[in-house]
Amino acid sequence: MKIFICGPTLYEKSHLGHARIFIFFNFLINYYKYLGQCPIAVVQLTDIDPKIFAKMRTDDNNVSLDNMTSHHLNQLTKDLQKLQVIENFTFTRVSNFQVQMMNQIINLLKLKKAYSYGGNVYLKIDSDIKSPFGFTTEELDNMPIDISSGKLDQKDIMLWNAENFYELAIMGDERSEFYFKNLVSGIPGWHYQDFQIIKSVFNNYYDIHGGAEELVYPHHEFIFKISRQMQRITQENEKKPKWIHVGILKIKSKKMSNSSGNTITISDFLNKYSPNSLKLLFLGEIYDNDFSFHETKLKNAILADNEISSYFISEFVKNGKITESVNESDRQKFSKFLRMLNNNYDTKSAIRYIIKCIRDLENVSNIKKMTDLLGLQYH
Repeated sequence: MKIFICGPTLYEKSHLGHARIFIFFNFLINYYKYLGQCPIAVVQLTDIDPKIFAKMRTDDNNVSLDNMTSHHLNQLTKDLQKLQVIENFTFTRVSNFQVQMMNQIINLLKLKKAYSYGGNVYLKIDSDIKSPFGFTTEELDNMPIDISSGKLDQKDIMLWNAENFYELAIMGDERSEFYFKNLVSGIPGWHYQDFQIIKSVFNNYYDIHGGAEELVYPHHEFIFKISRQMQRITQENEKKPKWIHVGILKIKSKKMSNSSGNTITISDFLNKYSPNSLKLLFLGEIYDNDFSFHETKLKNAILADNEISSYFISEFVKNGKITESVNESDRQKFSKFLRMLNNNYDTKSAIRYIIKCIRDLENVSNIKKMTDLLGLQYH
């Protein structure tokens, strides 16, 4: 099983909205492992983006592009280690695939499947490629992206952002890294970046594409259309991934995001609370619903964490170890737990069931299997 996840942009510390995605997909990977699959989960980290260049321009600390993005990658790695989820993920950076992206764009220009205007390069998109998310043609016409007088059709998708469009003067001596003789200086288009990584890593055949709900349009819509158009150009068989979107995290009624400064960072949260508390907070809600963060929900998650932890401690003190149950009744209870997860990954009901089993003094090894599968770590 091959999973691709749209990860953070490396220009600020990662926040709890990012943590919600990692916590859910950590569970999802555990779940499919238990079902006998061998999931490979690749998280794409954006390290080439106008937001990064803008941050470099405002920070005024003479830090290089690579130093800035590497610093935030190291911070993310530390956060995910503390969160106890990092082992299920493999990470890629856009900068590692620049050559493949540039070569592919040049090839598309030669084939006349793409065209250039003002230095920008656009991929021609066939009009009969339908939205994977049910958007109608009329709806899409009312949601235009990358509007340009040079586009032959507003459905066409940008593959290359010419530098003059973003005035990336801060790149200085690193300018040559983005220059190939057939392309003016610039950066790969955001949607095209992810497509090329999927193509390079999975040969465009994968099972699940995940990310935040806010990425449905335009990002995932455009990735799909680039993929489908490229499959037509190369005459490959069509294969559609399952799209899984995690609901938006809100704080003070607004979306948590670095661009707005409306955030709680992962590191700040984990300096005060346990990783299990955060996992219970997020897994205690339906994954594809938006989530409003507030203290009452957090207090309930902490109480649940304490109840589960106390149960394991008391059972270990009493018995000295946890031995696996072979009782048929316990197997049936675990099967019930799995059925809940099979119902659109209903971790909310699964956590309630764990608490019920604890209060009913059910077998501790059975409960340990349940918490392990959710990604909760109790020793």
